[in-house]
Amino acid sequence: MIVEVLVSYTYRHRYAKASHAVDIHLTNITASTSLSTEVHKQTYGKFFPNGTTPRYATVMQAAS
Repeated sequence: MIVEVLVSYTYRHRYAKASHAVDIHLTNITASTSLSTEVHKQTYGKFFPNGTTPRYATVMQAAS
């Protein structure tokens, strides 16, 4: 018998993963999950699609 336990943050994890999978902008994801960008990156960084880091580097360089 398989038993799954759903905790309050299970839905937030799934939402974040699904949002990254369809390339929703990080600002939108963090706003809807009530997490700061830094906390989000630490917690959900593994869900970022390939190429995300170079995209952010380009944006940060342009903003400087």
